[in-house]
Amino acid sequence: MSCSGSRCPLVGRNEFQSGNLNFTQVFVMTMSRSTLTGFLVSGLVLLGACGDDPTAPIEGGGDPENIARVTVTLTPVGGGTAVTSVRVDPDGTSLPKPVNVAVGTLALTKGKTYNGTIELLNDLDPKDIVDISDEVQKEANFHRFFYTLTCSGVNVPVSSLDLDTQVPGQPLGLKFQVVVDGTAASSTNCSLHVELHHFESAKGNGLGSTFDTDLSLDFPVTIS
Repeated sequence: MSCSGSRCPLVGRNEFQSGNLNFTQVFVMTMSRSTLTGFLVSGLVLLGACGDDPTAPIEGGGDPENIARVTVTLTPVGGGTAVTSVRVDPDGTSLPKPVNVAVGTLALTKGKTYNGTIELLNDLDPKDIVDISDEVQKEANFHRFFYTLTCSGVNVPVSSLDLDTQVPGQPLGLKFQVVVDGTAASSTNCSLHVELHHFESAKGNGLGSTFDTDLSLDFPVTIS
């Protein structure tokens, strides 16, 4: 079919009696040249989108994570009772800044090492809870957690952080360890500070200075 002027000519039904044209296609052929072009381009875009590979690597770190609930759990290596502390942003507007008081204290014992995990959720809609930890894991090459303690004699070794998928793997931090020295000072008022840095390009070792802060929270800790 050829077009002249600003409109495409109507194609007679009889000419394509044996084809698969339907009413919509015949109607499209009567559109203006510009409208018809836009329609065809839109069709190409939709076809391209349908061809996306959901298993392909994520290109870039995406938008900052919408985190509403953060749970830190520490479990003694070799057995024992896990301790947990939770911080909640009730309406999803305040994080990464500290919100509300923590629920639960991380009560640690001198001379013990703890396996740590951090869980991030967007549970603002109980019918549609989003596991942000899973999103961070999928975008591991663009995120890194940092853990620091104000307690004397307590630390989180960088070597204990789980790794991303870079080669070689670099620290991520959804899993980690807290090591309490046997000579650590007793304390009823120290804290674990957690930050999650979010990079728009592959983070390398995660020590770069260009990032968004998805999370910056303190959790209460005691040492006995």
